[in-house]
Amino acid sequence: MENMATSYSRELMVSIPQGTLIDIETTGLDKIYDEIVVFGYVQGSRLEIICRTSKDEEPFIAQIASLVPMLPGPFYAYNLSFEKEFLKARGMNIEGMDLFQPWKEKAEKLGLKWPKLDELFSHAEHYFDEPVISGRDVPLLWGKFLRTGDKDYLQQIIRHNESDLLRELYLLVYYRD
Repeated sequence: MENMATSYSRELMVSIPQGTLIDIETTGLDKIYDEIVVFGYVQGSRLEIICRTSKDEEPFIAQIASLVPMLPGPFYAYNLSFEKEFLKARGMNIEGMDLFQPWKEKAEKLGLKWPKLDELFSHAEHYFDEPVISGRDVPLLWGKFLRTGDKDYLQQIIRHNESDLLRELYLLVYYRD
């Protein structure tokens, strides 16, 4: 059987003593019609990213569905409702803390638009005028991978997910009440 996912992991120099930080990458914003292509998380001092390699979402979802109940709660995410709704539409229920909430409230008090993670925390690549993969690039990269089979496109998606997880980890560590 063809391998339906590839994974990436690394040991971090910091750790989350309780709960799990999660971040997913999808082909769009619609929980019903769009698909999950990456499930990334930090648990303890381990960062893990599972990336789909198959056009068929089902085997990937089955893999995540067996993993999620094993991960300790609470779940932390930037805009947790996004992860929550996508996972719920696929039969998984998670509860946790939204790392976006304090920033959303602060922006509303000041009459500003809600900040994206990229707007709160820049990428080092910006300083060096190097390209940055954003969440908006994921559907394009996924489509290119499906057409060409070139795993470099998956690596770019994984790199983006890793960057998001690390910046969310900073929010969790620095701003957690």
